[in-house]
Amino acid sequence: APISTRSRDRLAILALAVGCQQAVMLPVSAQSPKLTAPTALKTLLTKIDAAANGRKLPELLNYYSPNFTTSDGLNKTAWQQSLGQFWQTYSNLSYTTTLESWQGSGNTYTTNTLTKIAGVQQLDGRTLNLQATIRSRQKIVGGQIVQQQVLKERTQVSSGTKPPTIELSLPDQLQTNAEYNLDAIVTEPLGEDVLLGATIEQPVSAQNYGQPANYKLELLTAGGLFKIANAPGKSGDYWFSTIFIRPAGMTTLTQRVRVVRDK
Repeated sequence: APISTRSRDRLAILALAVGCQQAVMLPVSAQSPKLTAPTALKTLLTKIDAAANGRKLPELLNYYSPNFTTSDGLNKTAWQQSLGQFWQTYSNLSYTTTLESWQGSGNTYTTNTLTKIAGVQQLDGRTLNLQATIRSRQKIVGGQIVQQQVLKERTQVSSGTKPPTIELSLPDQLQTNAEYNLDAIVTEPLGEDVLLGATIEQPVSAQNYGQPANYKLELLTAGGLFKIANAPGKSGDYWFSTIFIRPAGMTTLTQRVRVVRDK
C-alpha cells in the first residue's frame, strides 16, 4: 500500500547544509585553526554561528550574498523560506559542526565542513527524532557566503517506542545505468513483529525540497530489503530513501547518491 510522508528529511538536509553555513565556519581545523585561520574568517564564522543558534534570521541573512545559490538549485529567497519552515518544524535542534579544511586569502575563502544535527518534533501525538550528517563546501567572498555545495549527506527520522535500527549499504556514487546493490537491514531481532518496508529514489532539486515522499510498502519476509537495480540514466544527485515500519515504531533513512555519466 502506498504511504506518503512529509519530507522532514529533505528539510533536515537543507537545514544541515544551512547549519553548516551557520555554525560553519567555526574556527576548527585539522591544522590547529586557532593558529592558521585568518582573524577575519574566524570573526565571520563566529557571527554566523551566533545568529543561527539564536534563530535570528534577519541577522543571519546579512551574511549571505543577494546572489547566494546552492548546488541543489536554491536561491537566497528559496533557502530563506525553507530554513524558516525547518525552524518552525523542529523547535529543539542541536548542531555540531567541524571545519575540516579551508583555503584562500584576502576576502575569498573556500571551506569544507562536517555537520551533525539532532532534533525532536511533536506531530499528531508522536515524537519524531531526527539525526543527520552532512558534508558541504562553501565559498565566501567579501564577508558573505555566495555558494554552497552538498558533498555527502545521510538523514534518519524515527518514531515510536521501538523504531527499527537500519544498517544501510549503498555507494555514495554510481555511474549512469550501472547495476548496483542496495542492502538495508534491520539489525535487531523482530520476534513475532510484522515488518513493512520500501525504497524509493528521487532527483535532488529545489522543486523536490519539502515535497511528500510516497512509499509503496511491502510486507517483508526477511529482516531487510535487498535490491539489485540500475542507476538512473541521467547524471546528477539523487535521494535514495528507505523506510521500515513495525508495530512499535518507524524509521526512514535517506542518503544522497551522486550519479555520474558513464565514460
